[in-house]
Amino acid sequence: MPFLDIRHYSAMKDADWTRDARERIPADLTTGCYPDIDSTGVKPADCDGRVAHNGTLNKDTAASPRARTGDNFRRATAGAGAELTRQWNDFKAELLTTYPDHRRGAQMICALAHDDPAAACP
Repeated sequence: MPFLDIRHYSAMKDADWTRDARERIPADLTTGCYPDIDSTGVKPADCDGRVAHNGTLNKDTAASPRARTGDNFRRATAGAGAELTRQWNDFKAELLTTYPDHRRGAQMICALAHDDPAAACP
């Protein structure tokens, strides 16, 4: 999904990013609202007119009702895994682009991917 491409937005100012993302987000995309807290973590979310995540939309745990419907859980986890892989590959490419003449980008990638970067990333 083009609106999830962090490389596209990384150099943009907030107002430009917001405007661009609004144009790219599909009108029929449904996201679940968490009524207990908003994205700032400060106050309850305003979920009026929105679909609640828990109990209605979620399929992110094998025990949720939607996850037990058909192949939903496998498809949700496969899609999330594919998106995570895409984002990691984009991030690695960005590091290598930012540091083209150094081993620094490769070292950063190695350090992020290993539990003991001092030993694994000379």
